[in-house]
Amino acid sequence: MDNDTCFSTRLSNNTVMLNIYEGIPETLILNIITWILLILLFALLRNRAWDYGRLALVQSEKWTQLFYKNTDEALVAEETGETSLTADSGCCSWFPTVFKINKERLFARCGPDASHYLSFQRHLLVLFAIITGLSVGVILPVNFKGNLQGGPYTFGHTTISNLEPNSNWLWIHVVTSFVFVPLTILIMRRCSSRIPTSTLLSSRTVMVTHISRNHRNIDDIRSYFSVRYPNIQIKDVQMAYKIKELTVLEEERECAHEAKSFCIMNNEHDMKVQPFGCIICCPWKTRNALEYYTTEEERLRDAVIEKRRKAVQEPLGIAFITFDTEEAAQYVVQSFVPGTRFHWSIVKAPAPPDLIWENLQVSSRNWYSKAILINFLLFVVLFFLTTPAIVVSLLNTLTASQEDIIKKASPFLSEFLPTLLLLTMSAIMPVIVAYSDQWMSHWTKSEQNFATMQKTFYFLLFMVLILPSLGLTSAQAFVEWSVQSKNRTYRWECIFLPDKGAFFVNYVITSALIGTGLELLRFPELAMYVWRLLIAKSLAEKLSIQKAILAEFPFGIHYAWTLLIFTTSTVYSLICPLITPFGLMYLCLKHLVDKHNIYFVYRPSGMSGEGQKLHVSAVRNVRIAVILLQIIMLAFAVVRGGLGLMSIILILGLLAACGLFFIMGPFPSCKPTTLSINNLPEQVEQYIAPVLIKVHSQIGSPSLTTPDYGSSSINDLSKRLSSTSTSLTT
Repeated sequence: MDNDTCFSTRLSNNTVMLNIYEGIPETLILNIITWILLILLFALLRNRAWDYGRLALVQSEKWTQLFYKNTDEALVAEETGETSLTADSGCCSWFPTVFKINKERLFARCGPDASHYLSFQRHLLVLFAIITGLSVGVILPVNFKGNLQGGPYTFGHTTISNLEPNSNWLWIHVVTSFVFVPLTILIMRRCSSRIPTSTLLSSRTVMVTHISRNHRNIDDIRSYFSVRYPNIQIKDVQMAYKIKELTVLEEERECAHEAKSFCIMNNEHDMKVQPFGCIICCPWKTRNALEYYTTEEERLRDAVIEKRRKAVQEPLGIAFITFDTEEAAQYVVQSFVPGTRFHWSIVKAPAPPDLIWENLQVSSRNWYSKAILINFLLFVVLFFLTTPAIVVSLLNTLTASQEDIIKKASPFLSEFLPTLLLLTMSAIMPVIVAYSDQWMSHWTKSEQNFATMQKTFYFLLFMVLILPSLGLTSAQAFVEWSVQSKNRTYRWECIFLPDKGAFFVNYVITSALIGTGLELLRFPELAMYVWRLLIAKSLAEKLSIQKAILAEFPFGIHYAWTLLIFTTSTVYSLICPLITPFGLMYLCLKHLVDKHNIYFVYRPSGMSGEGQKLHVSAVRNVRIAVILLQIIMLAFAVVRGGLGLMSIILILGLLAACGLFFIMGPFPSCKPTTLSINNLPEQVEQYIAPVLIKVHSQIGSPSLTTPDYGSSSINDLSKRLSSTSTSLTT
């Protein structure tokens, strides 16, 4: 078995600096140099240029010097509403600040979802630290006992392929793979088990869907539930409305208002604006900015009021009913039989911040149609046309003259290019998946993040780990190999080639250093920020641009990335143990970078209790790594030694591991307990779209500017909106 039969990822077998260990030292040196440069660039930009982080919005001066310019005193005091921001005392003073962020401050500032995510990473770090110790301290010396793969300075000498097929030393690998199963269960089952995740309001509220047009009335709904459940007190009933167009108009109105305020507060009475394009590329036919934004705000305000009037007159078939206790809400959900009342459907309501209010107007039938179409197109494009392995395999089609051109241009690039291409393509794929899920119009953020994580993780697992390991370049090649009547076993031998293990070691190194460095710099957000500045009508729109790019942390994508590198490192931990130190380095750096970004950059997530499905599924996906490790060990035993005693024991071990993981349910404590809900204070929230509250505060009673969202005395906002609409039309 050689590289000519399997999928190869190297332009040549020659290295530039050190002709040892399949180019791993070169990759490590290049990555360390690049990582240092990225960190220095981040420190420089952090102090000089960037101003699109979350904390830049709370300062009124020197926007270009505000990007994350804060230390451990940057926590907003929620009780007083005051902000304590101090400038960095040095170029790298931000680094120790990350270590000073404790769990309590993180939970108070960023919410339970961030606590779940970082807790998951810490447990994964502990688990993989033990795996690294076993792999480097036990498996690596055992692999050196063989003599099939070169001398002590060759990478193959460190892999499992260096041992004889009938060597008794292989039993250590078998026992170690079995040890990983209970080790994973004992550590990961404790992940995020006691963090409270829900609020009192969401725990007491149910969501009713599929309400017919004739019954989309608050009084009818309240009357039905009062008759059906006479012993249960109803605290509030709210309807959902079509607000997508209203939200767009309100955002435009806010942009005009903030731009007008900028001109007034900074005495920019002579500032110019380009109404029909960007002020930078079209500086002619301009108008006075203050007059233009004043006129625009008045025009958009009238449009918003009119659109709000139409929206509240046509409610959707969705209602939110809040009861006096959590037990009452649970009883209604369990006792209500679907189809008994106009085919209504009743479920526990998501938390108000978790809802994507604009997407509620997409009906279930249209949603499933969009989901089928988008997922089918996504499957075709990603699985058969744009896999990372296909891009890398193009390197193998280069002629000798083309390879010489690349090597003459940069010898380092010729060695580094395959791994960098795979990393680049792997980074683009989650973005494609994330955008496709946004087009599907999920009703909640938690469902959107969950779908993104599942699809991204399994797709990357298949494309980055499974196909290249088997020497295949696409899903089409995998299907063709699966239906072949002969020559099925040779693909399993590709996994155990030294070059294959070295490629994944290089991939993990690049992800750990360059990958995390780029996540810290956030170049895509910087590019989007610069682009929006370039197309702005005037400089007065800068604050609106800052708010527009301020987003929540994409938990789904980052869960998938973390799980992919953990799975890759675990699967190859016994085949080539040298991958484990770099996998541990990735998890450490990834944890620090994510902790920094979650605390200083992104908005707090609003998934709350509904995010439990995402977090629990991430914990359960850890078992995929151990199962794949068991399968690879079984394949090695069968391919190298036939169906002998070791193969039979590995089959039994695989069945036992699957039973522990899937039948017995090894992670029960990852689910939140019911009592944890009652320990949380009732937050200020309400089952009304924020844009309706905002619009009503402009034209209605001032009391809505500070609503008591979670209290038991919630007034009927929809009625007040309707009455206001009537008064406006008369």
